[in-house]
Amino acid sequence: MVENGTLIEKIEKHPRLWCAVAAVITLVCLLSGLMGLLVKSEVDVKDIEKAPFYGHVEFEITDRDTKEDFEIINSFCRYIPTGNDYFYSVCTKDGTWLFVRADKNAALDKKTVIDGRVRKFGGEEKKYLLDKFALDMDNYIDMTWLRISLLQIASGLLMAFEILLGAAMIKDKISAESKMRKAAEIVFCALPFPFAAIWIYLLCHI
Repeated sequence: MVENGTLIEKIEKHPRLWCAVAAVITLVCLLSGLMGLLVKSEVDVKDIEKAPFYGHVEFEITDRDTKEDFEIINSFCRYIPTGNDYFYSVCTKDGTWLFVRADKNAALDKKTVIDGRVRKFGGEEKKYLLDKFALDMDNYIDMTWLRISLLQIASGLLMAFEILLGAAMIKDKISAESKMRKAAEIVFCALPFPFAAIWIYLLCHI
């Protein structure tokens, strides 16, 4: 009979490779989230077409057109639902009409101050706008940027805990004879699932 071994036993065969890969993933997640929180390149709403990657705008709504509000149903690989995006048509003080992505039933009335990140519509979203409203638009303002950045940081913390837990078992800080070993192995094997769930969500909403 062939023994497959536990996940940690397989990792113990190549601990440095596993640690290096996990560390890179952790850093990418943490840095992307922290940069999203800390880097705000302020952009005038009239210049969003030229906004850098972390372009950030703030403006006051002067008008709304609820008839042009729309909803996008997101899914991963067409089979895994990942929630919906809600876009609201608003007007700025200088008469510029644009879309704002916010939570469902967001209170975006006149004089509401929008604080969001400039993002680009995906291909399907642009096609939807063109087909339904005859609008050819590239950018929108994302008010959900804070949630996205926090989720990126959370995924990095999950992976960091995974590294610490794995290292503790590999270096026998949590020995095979310890009562904590079984629980540690269960947690170690379970952590990749919430990490994957977070990134499935993020890939459909970033």
